[in-house]
Amino acid sequence: MEIVDIIESNGQIKEMLKDCPYDILKRWKIREYPKDYVICHQDMKYEYFCIIVEGYANIYLTAENGKKFSQSIYKKGDYFGELEIFDNKPYICSIEALTELRVIGIHRKYFLQWIDRDRHFSLYITRTLCDSFYKLSKMAGENTLYSLKYRICNYLLYRLDSGTEIKVNKEQLSEQFAVTQRSINRVLQQLKEKNLIEVSNNSIFVIDIEGLVEEEKVSRNE
Repeated sequence: MEIVDIIESNGQIKEMLKDCPYDILKRWKIREYPKDYVICHQDMKYEYFCIIVEGYANIYLTAENGKKFSQSIYKKGDYFGELEIFDNKPYICSIEALTELRVIGIHRKYFLQWIDRDRHFSLYITRTLCDSFYKLSKMAGENTLYSLKYRICNYLLYRLDSGTEIKVNKEQLSEQFAVTQRSINRVLQQLKEKNLIEVSNNSIFVIDIEGLVEEEKVSRNE
């Protein structure tokens, strides 16, 4: 798939790249990664700004004791590398493909030329970065204030745009919410007993979306 085809088939990416100068547009590269591939490692430097075209990526931190904490799940239209690219700093987090992943990337040299010449993109980056910081602040508050059940219901509903089967296992959920697998198992069992989900080794199937939405609302106040 060529860059132009990718842009034309995705409204969010088209909005981002619509005023990208042609001499920079032709510098984009398409890259594909298999599930579980670590694209970028924490504390290492990379010179590319990337936009996700297809699939999901896990953005996570690893502590000195080896424990992983998932900070966010990125999907189509999300981008990474923007925080480190200006001063060529090491990555704060690791980026891992949760599913098969396709991205487009551009080298730091051309990214800096692009943001200098394209006012639309400069404003887009500013606006979306502010939105990301807003969501991270909101998530930090929810992690402190709300129950694990609410957070899991909220996460499952967020992932529903890829269909009712969500490719995630209990270990990944444990990393996502920084809790033990035992705690994850307890909540999943509760949702299963209410006939809201089915659970396999590497997937969760949502069988009652409306019921899960209601459970999210109720658990928010628990």
